[in-house]
Amino acid sequence: MSNKESLLKKLCRSTLDLIFPEEGVCFYCDEYHEEVKEDHVCIECRDKLLFINESKCPVCGKPMFQGNSSNRCSYCINKTFYFKKAISPLEFIGPLRKTIYRYKYESKPYLYKSFGEFMLHALEKESIGTIDIIVPVPLHRARKAERGYNQAELLAKYLSEKLCIPLDNKSLIRVKATKIQNKLARHEREQNIKDAFKIKDNWVFKEKRVLLVDDIFTTGATVNECSRIMVEGGAIEVFVITIATGRNT
Repeated sequence: MSNKESLLKKLCRSTLDLIFPEEGVCFYCDEYHEEVKEDHVCIECRDKLLFINESKCPVCGKPMFQGNSSNRCSYCINKTFYFKKAISPLEFIGPLRKTIYRYKYESKPYLYKSFGEFMLHALEKESIGTIDIIVPVPLHRARKAERGYNQAELLAKYLSEKLCIPLDNKSLIRVKATKIQNKLARHEREQNIKDAFKIKDNWVFKEKRVLLVDDIFTTGATVNECSRIMVEGGAIEVFVITIATGRNT
């Protein structure tokens, strides 16, 4: 990267910070609170968020009943996942659902700063060893042009900078414009996402331990397909991190 490109990126980021002067403002209620810190959430709103404790599936990371976290949950016990482990700090319920919706569909890109902090703390609690590279789930170019940004990429960049781990947002690409996953039934999601991704440069993932970043883990179809492509491309292991996950029903 040239010095000119680097300077331009810094200026763009500074411009975003000016557009969204969020210091002291809770991203969840949009009100100023003196106690608001780097996670951009006030005490009242934090109390409404459901953080996932130790009672969770060791593979998909979904919440489980107390005392039953040593084995896979009923949802993923008979499934083949290509990722080693999925991690989510929060349950996809309550006010968080609305805030993530705003992040994805209402042009609120700055919300990555709060979500990124929660994800960072969740990673710090896990023993996953050394990560070589961080990769966001890619958007199809048409959807990215419509939205203006890739929400997973913003999260991945945040984690990359905080953890000092290289980011690769070029090698894993989306080649099929799929339907929106949340509008599909569970059995339709895997078919919808099949063959949607490919790798431009296989050597990037060879002998690497990868952290794959997305916004929400529901059925895991999207992150599993991305993981499959990277494992077949030579990755040793893939770990998944998302903002939130749903509860099994």
